[in-house]
Amino acid sequence: MFISILIFIFTLLVLVLIHELGHFLMAKRFGIKVEEFGFGIPPKVFGKKIGETIYSINALPLGGFVRLLGEDEVGSSKSSRDFRAKSVYQRIMVVVAGVVMNLFLAWVIFYSVLIYQDFKIVYPTLEPAVFIGYLEKDFPAAKAGIKVGDRILKVDNKSIKNFEDARNFIKEKKGEHVALEVSDIDGRNIRILSVTPKKVEEDDFLIGVGFSPLAIKQYETFPQKIFSGVTYSFDLTKVTFLGFNKLIKDLTGGDFKTASQSVSGPVGLASVSNDILSGGKQVLPFYFWFIGVISLTLSIFNVLPIPALDGGRLLFLIIEAVSRKKIREDIERKVHQIGFALLLFLALLITYSDISKLIR
Repeated sequence: MFISILIFIFTLLVLVLIHELGHFLMAKRFGIKVEEFGFGIPPKVFGKKIGETIYSINALPLGGFVRLLGEDEVGSSKSSRDFRAKSVYQRIMVVVAGVVMNLFLAWVIFYSVLIYQDFKIVYPTLEPAVFIGYLEKDFPAAKAGIKVGDRILKVDNKSIKNFEDARNFIKEKKGEHVALEVSDIDGRNIRILSVTPKKVEEDDFLIGVGFSPLAIKQYETFPQKIFSGVTYSFDLTKVTFLGFNKLIKDLTGGDFKTASQSVSGPVGLASVSNDILSGGKQVLPFYFWFIGVISLTLSIFNVLPIPALDGGRLLFLIIEAVSRKKIREDIERKVHQIGFALLLFLALLITYSDISKLIR
C-alpha cells in the first residue's frame, strides 16, 4: 500500500505540474513575471529561487499555484511585466492555459489506452447496471447479435439487478432458448434477442459472454476511432455534470450521506488508486485511464465560475471584455479570498469524509 500511495502522490504532482506549467508557459509567452511556482497550498515547507522564480513545496497537497506579478494586487501596474498591464485577451489566455493542458493530457491518455485496448474502454454511467464486457467466439451470444457494451435489462422478463442474476437466470434454463432484453450503454435502442445456450460440460450451458458491472464502449468504425479520445472526453464531461446535478439535489434534499458517498478528495482517490494497483501489472491500462479521468475532472472543475479557481478569474475577465470596464481590483481580490477560504473548508470536509469511509 505504501508504494501505491507514493505512486499516487507522484501522479498528483505530475497533474498539478502539467496544469501550472500551462499558466507558467503562457505567462512567459506574454512576458509576465512568474514570482512563484508552488506545489500544494501554503504554508510553505520548502522553496528555492531559480532565476526570477521561487519553486516551492507547500504543506497541503491539494493542488498548486503560479503566482504572477501583480495578479492579486490593487492599484496601477508599475511594470510592463505585470499581469495587470497585459491586454484582457492575453490575461484570458494565461488563465485558461492550465485547463487546456489538463484537457490535452486527458486526450493523450485516453487515446493511448484506446489504442492499447483495441479501441475498447470503460464507459461512464451514473446508475449501476449489468453490461456485456466481452464475447466468446463461436458462441450463441455473438451469433445472436449481442455486442460488447450492451446493457442486459431482462432475462425471460425477469429484471436484472446484478450480474449474478444474469448468470443464474440463464443457467436455470438448462440449455433451453432464453429471451434477452438488451439496450445500448445509455439504455436506448432496446431489443429482444433469442439465444440458445451452448453445452460446454455436463449440466453447464453458456451463451459466451462476460458480464460486467462496468460498461465497456467499443469504437468500431474508422471515424469513431479517429475521434474516440475527444468524444469519450465529451461523454465523461456530460456524466460529470449529471453527477454534479445529482449531488446538488442530494444536498438540497438533505441527503448528506448519499452526497458524501459520491464525492472523493485526495484521500479517497488514493484509496481507489491502491485498489487498482493492487491488481498487478495487468491493470496498468486501467490505472492510466484513472489518471486521464482525474486530469479531465481537474480541467472541468477548474473552468467552473467559482471564485479563486481559473473559472472564477475567467468570469471577471469575460465581464471586463464584454463591458470594456475593469471590475474594481479590491472587490475581485476579496471575492477570490472568500472563495479560496470556502474551497479550503470544502477540501478539508471532503478529506474528513474520505477518512471516515476508510475507518468504518
